[in-house]
Amino acid sequence: MKSEEKTTEEKTALDEESIVELSPEEQIEALKLDVDKYNEQFMRVVADFDNFRKRVDRDREQQSLRMKGQVISNFLDIIDTIDKAKEADYPDLESSLNGILGIQKLVSSFMESFKIEKFVPKGEIFDFRFHEALTTVDQEGVEPNTVVDVIQSGYKLEGEVLRPAKVVVSKNSEEKEVKEEGE
Repeated sequence: MKSEEKTTEEKTALDEESIVELSPEEQIEALKLDVDKYNEQFMRVVADFDNFRKRVDRDREQQSLRMKGQVISNFLDIIDTIDKAKEADYPDLESSLNGILGIQKLVSSFMESFKIEKFVPKGEIFDFRFHEALTTVDQEGVEPNTVVDVIQSGYKLEGEVLRPAKVVVSKNSEEKEVKEEGE
């Protein structure tokens, strides 16, 4: 590596010496050639970067399409089962419920295959990162900011919130009393 650095330094020294020996017009021409050479190199780098960016964008689109295809192909089994269940004649309510339970098992295994987990936060302390409060209620015997009812379950995809749970949260009844006294 050091020998390459010396070679580069020697070339630079020779170039500087040759520029010194040239007339001003020749120096200008030599510098113009250098500028043209560096400009061409710059343009090649810009073109290479543009091609790289386009390739990355194309690869992302293809990966996204593959992922969508994988999800949909796994979901098609569930759709086929629902279609068959819709067309079937069930002799009684129990066999209908068994069919629905079978579909629920398919959906659960589908969710497990994609590491989607359902969470029902009833009784937990309200956390805006995982819960969406639809309303608050006064409820005796319950700590304030506690989830007292779940309107819609939440879901996580590999630990990240896919959809927050829609919940009803208890409020502090003391705050209400203080507000009423202040008025």
